[in-house]
Amino acid sequence: MRPLAALSVLALGVAVASCGLGPATPSDSSAPQMSITAPANGAVVGGQVAIVVLAVDDFGVDRVRILVDGVILADVFTPPYRVIWNTVTLPDNSTHIIRAEASDVAKNTSSQQIGVTVLNSQQ
Repeated sequence: MRPLAALSVLALGVAVASCGLGPATPSDSSAPQMSITAPANGAVVGGQVAIVVLAVDDFGVDRVRILVDGVILADVFTPPYRVIWNTVTLPDNSTHIIRAEASDVAKNTSSQQIGVTVLNSQQ
């Protein structure tokens, strides 16, 4: 299919405007691929913990949301998708669920969650 084009010419023979409609962009129906790369599932953590998420999408990642125990810790809009979680006020041997949700501009989402145990007394 040939693109449509419009062309205007002045009396001097100079093209003023040209525009075309190229092929349509395919619809985005696939969710971003993502994983929590730190901390590891089952890790014992304490103090200031870096939560790191790797997320990629063929049309681009719009946002990575990071939650701890169902509470939003941060929305990160540009890589690296990283946030610091302060665990110093949490009791030793408490377990927590870290969840990351990646979405693209078409609102396709994917998620992963891991469990960690907090131990601050040995920090």
